[in-house]
Amino acid sequence: MFEFFIAAIVVAIAPGPDNLFVLAQSATHGTRAGLCVICGLCTGIVVQTCLLIAGVSALLAASPTAFFVLQCCGAAYLLYLAYKSFQVRAGTVVDKDPELAEGSNGVGKLPGHKLYLRGIIMNLTNPKAVLFALSFIPPAVRMDSPLSPTVQMAILGAEFVVATFIVFGSVAFLAGTVKKFLLNSPKANRNLNWFSGCVFVLLAAALFLV
Repeated sequence: MFEFFIAAIVVAIAPGPDNLFVLAQSATHGTRAGLCVICGLCTGIVVQTCLLIAGVSALLAASPTAFFVLQCCGAAYLLYLAYKSFQVRAGTVVDKDPELAEGSNGVGKLPGHKLYLRGIIMNLTNPKAVLFALSFIPPAVRMDSPLSPTVQMAILGAEFVVATFIVFGSVAFLAGTVKKFLLNSPKANRNLNWFSGCVFVLLAAALFLV
């Protein structure tokens, strides 16, 4: 299954909604925030793998109505995050949003559990993640293996989690490093929140381009 792990690394490196999401959050809130989001995304992958093994993912993908509802939920959540980011840019969230604690530079910082939850919701409301799990994991199952298909899919899902954490963790570290140099620049921080909001809007639109 080493070949699958290498393929998972390549897939994680390729630009997509999840790594752009990590990039936006890390650039806006720092490396620690990015790692919290990554943990949430990896938890989502674990859930997606379980749904795949249980056959729920196949049923969801086969139902146009359920798939469209999932698209709408994902888009609505991303637009909500965009709204929050644009509020920060306008300087209103820090004073009015109880989710945010004001940092030393006057820019709100989300607590870790909120960012972790963002990662989970981002993954589970992304219909492309369902299609990806269906097209990426089952074909890697070897019917001549002594391990059952269920066990193999669980192992493949775990490998994908590790590959995702390695690649996305690197993205979070690099983006968070840039963030450190901007701590004393309120204007730069506002621009980062604007960038983050735009990314969320684009990701919301991309959910319907399946």
